[in-house]
Amino acid sequence: MTEHCIRMLPDCDTVLGLVRRSGICDAEEFIGSLLPRYQARYQRYFERLRDHHSIKSPENLRRLGREQDAEIYELKVDKYRLYLVKHFETWYLTHGREKPKDNRVPTEIQKAIDIFWEWK
Repeated sequence: MTEHCIRMLPDCDTVLGLVRRSGICDAEEFIGSLLPRYQARYQRYFERLRDHHSIKSPENLRRLGREQDAEIYELKVDKYRLYLVKHFETWYLTHGREKPKDNRVPTEIQKAIDIFWEWK
């Protein structure tokens, strides 16, 4: 699956952004659209995930569900949410957005799953 991914950290194969069939990485575009202070916070979170450390504030990394052997998470920075899929020891970043309303979260979970399985 790594042929359709980009590294979010140099020389790191455990935190990857998923590239869609269109050639766009939604997660990379989302992070690139944020102010530098929010980009830096996400960068620190990626480093913690790479190093297999927990996120210091557990409510900032929320497990949303599971499908087969993939777990879906939401990584929070201020009003922004980044959706990730953990597959074994690898974190795949699918997409991000401003905080959705509670009734929209299932749609974001499904979008993360769809992006994750798009190449399968």
